[in-house]
Amino acid sequence: MHTSSRPAARTAALTALLAAAAILVACGPQAPPAPSESQASPTPSATSEEPTPTPTSTASATPTSAPTATPAPTASPTQPTGQVFETQNGTMRIPVPEGWTVHDGSRLSTDLGGRPSWENAIDFTSPSGTSVGYYDGFGAREGFIQTDFGVVEQRAAQTGHGIVAMSWWVHASGQYFVAAGLTQPSSIGAEPVTELTVPGSERNHRFLVLLLDDDQPVVASQAEAEQLLGSPEVVEALEMMAQIEIIPREASAMPPGVEP
Repeated sequence: MHTSSRPAARTAALTALLAAAAILVACGPQAPPAPSESQASPTPSATSEEPTPTPTSTASATPTSAPTATPAPTASPTQPTGQVFETQNGTMRIPVPEGWTVHDGSRLSTDLGGRPSWENAIDFTSPSGTSVGYYDGFGAREGFIQTDFGVVEQRAAQTGHGIVAMSWWVHASGQYFVAAGLTQPSSIGAEPVTELTVPGSERNHRFLVLLLDDDQPVVASQAEAEQLLGSPEVVEALEMMAQIEIIPREASAMPPGVEP
């Protein structure tokens, strides 16, 4: 695994995709991004249900969290290089396949109440160029909505809690929206959502594939959606994502050495 740079447009689209986790609760001016390239690192061991305003579980947004006066530490991981990546504040770890690259854009920000909050924003890129974005931090859980949707691929996630790595399409407003990422399927058969919570954790998690270089991708037909969502590139990404371990942490969890 190694590091690389990507076109600004691709990185901006992925940032917008991840930022949707906080759009309902964040306030204040946008914090300037401070991304840096990092490599994967080993570890010693391991609703009120309200409808979303968009017909798909992803949303176009820009980060709205405000920075604090305390600068974030260097964005490189706290452990040396290896084949397992762990977030700087220990909320997630995942094996990174050979040849994938990792870009860690995590940062210190503030939540709605003005309290310091660490947001993890990680971009994993496969050898074929597929970008997979991970986010955890403060946010608002999306509600389920009843729409016409279909599942194309599905893998049970290693972390449990009913979480799966899945690709699906949603037919709404005469369009076919496509999505691929981690989700906790509804028990009532409603459209999947991409905001995750696990028992014992106060943080929200999101892990999505950036499809068509767009944060809200649309295709022309169900057949086109199924072709895209069942492609080798998407399946490869889902299999990687299914290996995730989400580690319960409090909302205020900070990396070592960060004193907000």
